[in-house]
Amino acid sequence: LQGRQGRQTLICSGTRLPEQAKESAGYVIVFDDASELIKAQRDAAWGDVARRLAHEIKNPLGGIRGAAQLLERELPSADLKEYTNIIIEEADRLRDLVDRLLGPRQIPKQEQVNIHEVLERVCQLIDVESGGRINIERDYDPSIPELEADKGQLIQALLNICRNAMQAMLEAQPPLAQPQLSLRTRTVRQFTIGHQRHRLVAQIDISDNGPGIPEELRENLFYPMVSGRADGTGLGLSISQSIINQKNGIIEFVSDASKTVFSIYLPLE
Repeated sequence: LQGRQGRQTLICSGTRLPEQAKESAGYVIVFDDASELIKAQRDAAWGDVARRLAHEIKNPLGGIRGAAQLLERELPSADLKEYTNIIIEEADRLRDLVDRLLGPRQIPKQEQVNIHEVLERVCQLIDVESGGRINIERDYDPSIPELEADKGQLIQALLNICRNAMQAMLEAQPPLAQPQLSLRTRTVRQFTIGHQRHRLVAQIDISDNGPGIPEELRENLFYPMVSGRADGTGLGLSISQSIINQKNGIIEFVSDASKTVFSIYLPLE
């Protein structure tokens, strides 16, 4: 079913009503939205595959790196050692890539965090990285209370989304007359995430006026290695989702040819 919030999967069940005198029997048909359940099962399955794959990759990488170090000690020429350095550096690069694939490994440092301080830090980084070419618009709700989170991880999660938006706008063809990134915060009451209803949730909207997300990428956008850029790793959104999920939050998005909006929902209880 193509609904207002995108493609949804429904489970249909029906029950025949008992026949009444002089009346024909009827049916009761119930539709249940199974989209979240299917998505959770798919994400869990991918997470298990990623962990197994990372383990299988890191073990031989350690052996390759160790062998290269031993070989380097035996080589008589500095020119030959250049090649073993390449092996070691590439093994380290692949190890870091696998670590990023698995998401944050450190135990989160929980503290009271002001979401607007986090967003301002992200704005500062985007402004520097873009060379001031991005116009950043803010629309903050100052009444949002502090939430308990790892500030560094939260900055990383929101920065990954903003950085993707920045890159999409700066690389748009034809070039945008004025790339604009908009950050908006609001509170939402009685909001359901998964199967849990939360009394109060912070909603963070990150929107850009770039060319939009290609249709063929949207369904699997949060999977690792899915990227619309030739030199992209496709890990940024996967890591962001992992961090937000650790806070029992969710990330949603809508996109068309002239605008993309990512909405992050974080419980405030």
